[in-house]
Amino acid sequence: MRIASALRAAADTNPGLQRDVNEDRVHVDVSRGLFVVIDGVGGHAAGGKAADIALTMVRARLERETGSVVDRVREAIAIANNEIHRAAGLRPEWNGMACVLTVVVVDETRAVVGHVGDTRLYKLRDDRIDKITRDHSPVGEREDSNELSELEAMHHPRRNEVYRDVGSDPHQPDDADFIDVREIPFEPDAALLLCSDGLTDLIDSSAVHDVIDRFAGQPDQVVKELIDAANAAGGKDNISVVYVEGERFASGDGRPDRAAAEITRRLGTNSAADRPAVVETRQPEKAARGQRTRARRAVTLAAIALLAAVIATAIVRLWPNGALFQRRASAPPAAHAGTITVGPTESITAAVQRAGQGSVVLVEPGEYRETLTLKDNVRVVSRVPRAATIRLSGTASEADAAVVAAGVTGAELAGFRIVGDAATPLGTGVLVRGSDVSIVDIEVTGAVNAAFAIDGLSLATILASDIHDNPGAALAIRSASARIAHNVFVRNGMSERVRRSFIIDEGADPRFSGNIFHGVGHDAFGDLSDGSRAALGRDNWFAEAQDSRSTSSTTPRVRRGR
Repeated sequence: MRIASALRAAADTNPGLQRDVNEDRVHVDVSRGLFVVIDGVGGHAAGGKAADIALTMVRARLERETGSVVDRVREAIAIANNEIHRAAGLRPEWNGMACVLTVVVVDETRAVVGHVGDTRLYKLRDDRIDKITRDHSPVGEREDSNELSELEAMHHPRRNEVYRDVGSDPHQPDDADFIDVREIPFEPDAALLLCSDGLTDLIDSSAVHDVIDRFAGQPDQVVKELIDAANAAGGKDNISVVYVEGERFASGDGRPDRAAAEITRRLGTNSAADRPAVVETRQPEKAARGQRTRARRAVTLAAIALLAAVIATAIVRLWPNGALFQRRASAPPAAHAGTITVGPTESITAAVQRAGQGSVVLVEPGEYRETLTLKDNVRVVSRVPRAATIRLSGTASEADAAVVAAGVTGAELAGFRIVGDAATPLGTGVLVRGSDVSIVDIEVTGAVNAAFAIDGLSLATILASDIHDNPGAALAIRSASARIAHNVFVRNGMSERVRRSFIIDEGADPRFSGNIFHGVGHDAFGDLSDGSRAALGRDNWFAEAQDSRSTSSTTPRVRRGR
């Protein structure tokens, strides 16, 4: 059985050349097989707010792995829809905000797709590219029914209209004419591309396929090249790309020939006949297939001969320094400048200590038993989100913290799980004292004192994290400022000793926005000022308060001006 960790993936979003604000959002979680692209609708800040809410809600439901994948996808999008609709009534500037999105969950050998609007999912396999989603737009419908060619649709004056979105009207998960959900096979030699219309309005599917052909096996480069291509074509909208490869996609049949063709192209000898065919001619007749095979074989042989000549010349030039050449060849490859990679048998803290300012400490999946101490202007990042777990060592006590930031500035911690249990007790998940730090996409569970303790005139940002099942408080904030945004809080402060989910002293200044709180009310937040308490209710979601009974009309309507 293939597991999600065998996948390779990358994502990025770019404002484009003609927009001041980026209202797109992307998300990649390889460990859970979860991939999302969201395009905000509404302009100004409203579209971005809708996209933020959608991402928070979709993650909250899909990361809680109860029920079938299909049901979870439907529920996640419906919850996001209803929360956007609720929030749109809170402020005049948010009126009418919405988004369109595509969500994919890779589960063993299949992919479950949830889709609303005109973001897209493509599947690549067997030297072809297929559009999986259908556009919920007047022009997209005509393109999908072959009334318009892809090029005609790309340049149609009504291209930016959609008649389905997430947020305009309340919905239930099973409402007709709302969410398209599909299950498709996802083989180990296949790839998936999720993208916003900032890409597909400017770059046709054949050109997209050619980019992926050239850079298969390099997800980061695929994403970069596609965004660069859209900007080179005008960059008229926000551009978002999420790219996912099966473990055998880059080594699929014929791909070595394409790599050889790319080498030859870069040397300036590639002819038009050697370039990949466009999407309409991906399945030629047998005779033509044989001709291209022979041509690719000739290109391969030429490339091998050229590479052999280059290597031979290098050996001759380096021969007087043969000993030096041998030593370099046997040494481990150097990390990219400013990046230190840490494996499961190594210490993260040791890597942080030797990292220079501006460095990234990239941590491989695994379990790390230590107290991690952060450092000025050093980012510590789990290469696969939530796949690196930090536990205290066996000699630590319940009073200890797993991660400590003391007197540091510009530090960041991203993508880790911090876990305590009966075997390895955890006092505090993250302790921030007199520091300016960012904490992103962290899961903390099992802390007996506090998941996050922030004090000593600190300035901390906690984003997109999951704080759940902690006997101690979720947050203990004393004499500090903190921005707490787009997190999920569930079952914290349950011990007899603590009995408080949030400990906020009078001198603290926390700002809460876009969070989901389960099982607590507004009165659980200690000594907040009146203004902060009003913002708490206005800008966050208390799950028990959601009214899912609203049944406004679900008549599709066209959204303009994206």
